[in-house]
Amino acid sequence: MNNNYILVGIDGSDISDSLVRYAIWLAKSNDLTIKLLHTIEHSHHSEQAHHEGNLTPNIRRELLKELSEEERVESKQLIAKGKELINAAKLQVESAGITNVVAKLRHGTLPEAIEDLQAEISLVMLGSKGKSHQGDDKGLGFHLEQSIRATNTPVFIAQKKFTKPKKLMFAYNGSPTSMKALEMIKQDSLYKESLETHIVCVNNDIKQAEKLAAEAKGILSSSNASIITQALTGDTIEQLTAYQGQNNIDITAMGAFSHGKVHGFFFGSFTTKMIQQSDCNFLLIR
Repeated sequence: MNNNYILVGIDGSDISDSLVRYAIWLAKSNDLTIKLLHTIEHSHHSEQAHHEGNLTPNIRRELLKELSEEERVESKQLIAKGKELINAAKLQVESAGITNVVAKLRHGTLPEAIEDLQAEISLVMLGSKGKSHQGDDKGLGFHLEQSIRATNTPVFIAQKKFTKPKKLMFAYNGSPTSMKALEMIKQDSLYKESLETHIVCVNNDIKQAEKLAAEAKGILSSSNASIITQALTGDTIEQLTAYQGQNNIDITAMGAFSHGKVHGFFFGSFTTKMIQQSDCNFLLIR
């Protein structure tokens, strides 16, 4: 990684506390600055009934004044709540002994913020479920896919309560994005601590899966990680998620969104399905 910062999206959801703790773990490993970001979206909906075709000019002006006042009050409340969330997260980071931390409020959507800031970011960290999806086992954060697509930097997705990571599963299929991910792992550019690394290759042809696993192991052989390889056949998502559970995997690393948005719209995104059907954390490389 370069000398930029880890961008951590805070929204007050149940996963935010664990997300911050994972950010602390990575920041200590890489000696990077943490930038905590909370975005304020304005989606005001007035409780006033609108029947503009029946309004006189005077009534319309009064209604616009009321709407403006409602929006001002809502904005003030959102800013106050945002400051409370971001300051609590900053205190959590500082209490862990990290002084390189910045807290920032920003108006607009999270994908917009990530796109604007991506030149300064080494890693984006997000929770898989935003506040609007709490309690929904299969729901993902509303802006999650857009946020991942908004940057070419790695994205860490927190899904589980924090425990210090010990095992990383790398889903390798030989694609350009998975090869890029492999190089990052080889260079220890994402984390400095040595994790037990499981290279898992799924292919309809078991010989091809074994060839890919051996290829990846050869590339990683110069790293300090303890490496385990596994070649599998069958449905890719079923096999990978089963392996995660059977081997107590903490983080799954994989290339993300190798197909375009149109393909994802019609066929569904492999990346999104993997996150939905897993309960471990993800490290996505695009």
